Amino acid sequence: MEETGRPTDAVALAEALEEWLGDPRAESNSTSFVRALELDEREELPADGIRQVRAFGFNRYFVPEWLGGDLRSTEELLMLTRVIARRDMNVAVSESTQVWMMLAWIGGDAEQREKWAATVLRGGVIPCLAYSEPGHGADLAANDLAAVPDGGQYVLTGEKWPINRGRTSTHVVLLGTTGDDDVPAKRRQSMFLVDRSQVVSGEVTGVPRVPTYGLRGCDISGVAFQDARVDAGARLGAEGEGLELSLRGLLITRTLCTGLSLGTGDTMLRTVSGFLSGRTLYDGPASEIPYVSESLANAYLSLLVAECESLVAMRGLHLYTEEFSVWGNAAKVQVARLVDFGGKALARTLGARYYMRAPEHAGIFQKMLRDGAVVSVFDGSEPVCLDSISLQLAALAKSHERPRDEDWSTLYDLRAPLPPFRPARVSVFGRGRDAVLASLPALLDRLARLTPSAGCDEERLTALRAGAEEVRQRLDALYRRFHETRRSPAQRTDRPTTSAKTTSPQLLRLAEELCDLHARVAALGVWLHNRDHLDAFFADGAWLQAALVREQVHEYRTGDLDPATARALFDRMNSQRENDEFFSIRTVRQAAPGAREADLDDLSPATQ
Repeated sequence: MEETGRPTDAVALAEALEEWLGDPRAESNSTSFVRALELDEREELPADGIRQVRAFGFNRYFVPEWLGGDLRSTEELLMLTRVIARRDMNVAVSESTQVWMMLAWIGGDAEQREKWAATVLRGGVIPCLAYSEPGHGADLAANDLAAVPDGGQYVLTGEKWPINRGRTSTHVVLLGTTGDDDVPAKRRQSMFLVDRSQVVSGEVTGVPRVPTYGLRGCDISGVAFQDARVDAGARLGAEGEGLELSLRGLLITRTLCTGLSLGTGDTMLRTVSGFLSGRTLYDGPASEIPYVSESLANAYLSLLVAECESLVAMRGLHLYTEEFSVWGNAAKVQVARLVDFGGKALARTLGARYYMRAPEHAGIFQKMLRDGAVVSVFDGSEPVCLDSISLQLAALAKSHERPRDEDWSTLYDLRAPLPPFRPARVSVFGRGRDAVLASLPALLDRLARLTPSAGCDEERLTALRAGAEEVRQRLDALYRRFHETRRSPAQRTDRPTTSAKTTSPQLLRLAEELCDLHARVAALGVWLHNRDHLDAFFADGAWLQAALVREQVHEYRTGDLDPATARALFDRMNSQRENDEFFSIRTVRQAAPGAREADLDDLSPATQ
């Protein structure tokens, strides 16, 4: 990054991309709100916006620095994704498929890693993830696409659908069946990374796109293989290792999905608050109506909690990579819930205008609400993620009985340097380890030692300690209920079932509650380890107190906030909106009003 003059921290990098893309309110920019909506309604891929993002070098941030790329921390990917998603999810989702090349860093040997890193860095790579099949959905072990070994090659036959970038991809990451019926189902699948231009013989064709509720400009389609012969070097990992590799990759991508939610959440809140602040009702700004201001304040609070969960997860990918079998699922579920609930609440606050695509906000709120909803669906739907967590509750409960005496400061202190990201270390089963949950006793001790300060008096500290203690008690109770649920005769039935998926709804409920507590602990850890250097609003802890007392951290009701806290949140949200800053615990500048995007015609080919 130093060679290209690029900034080396995630905040500065996000601000650089903001400047590069320009103000999305300026209609002439490739990623403007107006253009995004026009292309969305025509169900057209946003080619100009994608070109603008590529020219920035977005692809380089999917290749770790130790492989010659620019990725130093996964927080960089989080922030870059957030910048793009707040403008147009069609651009963000279409270009973020670059992340699937990361499976080469996970499952490839040294030669494959170098080869595919060089391919990505040359640019022009459009990968797609081809796991799903029409008849099997999330049941990847049941997939039918055949990958038959034949003389140092594999012959691929079958269809993958629905997948993002199926028709327009240049490379396909896929699962193919290499084992027969004598091989256990979990060892029948192998993973391949296929360069479509290097297929020796046979056919690889696109399957027609499917109309979608949101992401209407994305290529949600499929890809079909008919006797397509590829070199054996296209296989990643050993034969039969495909399912494991796919799950390891999903734990990373599920975590990175949080950037999409944060981006859409920012635009939804910014659009609604901006409109209502400028609308006069009852002799004053509509945003000053107490119900309205509290609703906006609550949506802002949800974004702060979602950001804390996301930032801690990004740091965890570097520090506790082996512990993401629960963590990656929890981050995806809870951040999407925080943003999705906030979006629906904002729609109610917007009132009748929610049903109008008025010129003042170009229908962008409705588009973001539609598009953002997909985060809870792709890369493993919410039920799939919760099921994965529920299957690990026994290990989590056992690990909970063995406290860890560690220094958690590097996990939570946003200034602390991180080691290189080593995605190959991610594990399908973390043996019940989760650094966030394990850190709670140490966070409680740190909170107990705090002394009153300006803005955070003894009364506030007492309330925060009570809220944090309730989190501990709820976590203890969750594990007790888990043991009771397992022993309950109601969980055993003689009634035959025709489904191999037998996870009880009660266990899924416990997994939901664990995701909720996970986000609370993350927010507590971020506050405790950064209050000495972030601003007074963050340091006084009123926002954290309000988050901890929510019955469910992602939900809120009218009258939940005390008036002083509601006003403090509302004023902070307005200040960041008026100053063109992200809704964030930190100061992150957005593009200046009216700023034009970088002119690619003025750039040399080397710069592009």
